[in-house]
Amino acid sequence: MKPASRRLAFFVAYITIAGGLWTASNWWERGWAAKDSESSISPNGCYRIDSFKPYWVLPDFLHPMPHPFGDLPPKWFAGWGYPAFLRLYDHRNGNLISETEIYDLESAGGRLSWGEGSGYVMAGLIIIASNLPDCTGDHPGETRRKQ
Repeated sequence: MKPASRRLAFFVAYITIAGGLWTASNWWERGWAAKDSESSISPNGCYRIDSFKPYWVLPDFLHPMPHPFGDLPPKWFAGWGYPAFLRLYDHRNGNLISETEIYDLESAGGRLSWGEGSGYVMAGLIIIASNLPDCTGDHPGETRRKQ
């Protein structure tokens, strides 16, 4: 095998392995994520939100931090305070409605909003999903914790 062919074969193998690991890491960061708090249930019982800590093998600063509004590019080499993603369920039947990107809840997260006024279920600056048509009457109030 010629030296140029060896280099090309090494480069192709490197790209294939790196691409495979990247794909696998995107799966296992959510697939092996740990639930990190109790479920939050909306006042009228339409929605349930679960928060998960991603399973990251690499240090936090090697993961890009997305902007909550999506209008700015992700920030690389950022210092994460509290990385997590949220899953929104229809609490009446247990169906998954939406899953967010992984955000820093320390800087972008906040009080839960169940759609009053905005039409969106939100956690601070993070839009989780639009209100379901039959849950638009979910009024503000104290969030219940699942026991």
